[in-house]
Amino acid sequence: MEAEKRKLVTPLGALIDVVVCGVVFLFFFFVVIPPHVPFYEAGWRFFFTAYTSLVMAGFAWLALCLFRVTRVDQMLRKKGA
Repeated sequence: MEAEKRKLVTPLGALIDVVVCGVVFLFFFFVVIPPHVPFYEAGWRFFFTAYTSLVMAGFAWLALCLFRVTRVDQMLRKKGA
């Protein structure tokens, strides 16, 4: 019962998630997405690059959450066995 009362998300874990998602956002914003945006005006290029990078950072956040849940589940099963 003690393992079930344990916090699944700690402040350190949340900070790590924010930092990783920020790095993913910056990587997509500056490296991957800009060559693929079909606008010549700087404002529209910035808007669509930022929007697409935000979506990719959200995807990375979901992947991190799923990884955390899977890791905690494996640790709880190992403890129970």
